[in-house]
Amino acid sequence: MRTILNRINDFARDRRGNFGIMFALLGTTLLMGTALAVDVARMFSYHSKLTFAVDAAALATTQGLTLGDIALEDAEEAVRKYLDANLDGRNLTPDTVEIDDIEVDPVNRTVQIDAHTIMPMTMAGIVGYDNHRVAATSKAKFSDSEVEVVMALDITGSMSWDISGTNTKRITALKNAAKDAIEILFSDDGTADNIRVGLVPYSASVNVKPIIDEIETTPYYEEECVKIGRGRRARWVCDWVPKTSNCVYERSGTEKYTDAFANSLAKIPMSSYTCPKATIVPVTDDDDLLKDEIDDLSTGGNTAGHIAVNWTYYMLSSKWNDAWPDGSDVQDFDHPGVRKYAIIMTDGEFNTYESEGQNGSGSTNSRNHAKTICTNMKTAGIKVYSIAFGAGSTAEALMKDCANKDTATSKYYYNTSNEAELKDAFRQIAADIKGLRLIN
Repeated sequence: MRTILNRINDFARDRRGNFGIMFALLGTTLLMGTALAVDVARMFSYHSKLTFAVDAAALATTQGLTLGDIALEDAEEAVRKYLDANLDGRNLTPDTVEIDDIEVDPVNRTVQIDAHTIMPMTMAGIVGYDNHRVAATSKAKFSDSEVEVVMALDITGSMSWDISGTNTKRITALKNAAKDAIEILFSDDGTADNIRVGLVPYSASVNVKPIIDEIETTPYYEEECVKIGRGRRARWVCDWVPKTSNCVYERSGTEKYTDAFANSLAKIPMSSYTCPKATIVPVTDDDDLLKDEIDDLSTGGNTAGHIAVNWTYYMLSSKWNDAWPDGSDVQDFDHPGVRKYAIIMTDGEFNTYESEGQNGSGSTNSRNHAKTICTNMKTAGIKVYSIAFGAGSTAEALMKDCANKDTATSKYYYNTSNEAELKDAFRQIAADIKGLRLIN
């Protein structure tokens, strides 16, 4: 009996093998911790991928409703389609992701999606944790702010050229793209009542015929000569004669970069340069009128783009309300609930500055003038989008500088080279202006 007790005591006092036992226990704990860490990482990955897919489905569906591509009664079906298209196809598939709820609210103009998937655990199953529910929610909303938009559209001579490699005229592509934007902005989704759009077609000058009698202007002068007398006594008498025009160019002096109204202290000079047939269209909610005016655009003349930028600024400024027709008054820049947007489009370098007689690619005044006005518009709270259309590096740099800086949710500068890219730029801008946003 004593022998047995001695052996038990010897075993209790023996320290050999303790490290092995402790390592086995610690190793098991470390292995379990590593396995759980892997599962936690997988949870984050599943959630990130599911959130991306749900966000994309909400945005795509809301955009489809905005563009008129999706009818209200088809919205839920569209959500499923867009969600499935954005799943990664490996861990997340249409069979493993379940939509818990789709709420389409036409009054508040929102689309909300709730979805989940079940993620099978790995080593966590050893402790009885076999599955984990991963859920995501997304909600996209239209803005109901009052919206004022002015498009400055290039109708210079180069817009009559074919797009490189095609038989399509640049002006044709512009007309289609601009009209597409108008249709999006005025699509029947309950927000069109809050939107008004104006147009500033431009070449070497801007035609302001609709308001020419409402503003103070200065004439331009041309030399005219008449022959007096007969025979050897005949002689020519010449004089500078004031001329008027519906087309104008940039102001000089202290108000050249401001939105000051054209009164007796800040007159607008009439232009002797090529006068485009197309006139400005003050902001209006008449989408048919806007599309008709765009259809009628014709090309010709050099590129005094800075004048168009000036008039975009004027048309969005309440200081000019006395000049606009009924229904075209605009709100103050700081008016609550109003959003103002400028869309500046060109296919080439700004190369004409009439007040200083500058013409051609060496002219920098037009570009510098436009850049200053763009800065002033942005300072006033106007969001500036710009589109370069096969324009060349100088014009591209100016358009990029003129535009607001891109954000995580909005793109403001577009560099396009073909009809599809131009159309997509106008569509994306119009959809962004409509106020499509994720709100959670």
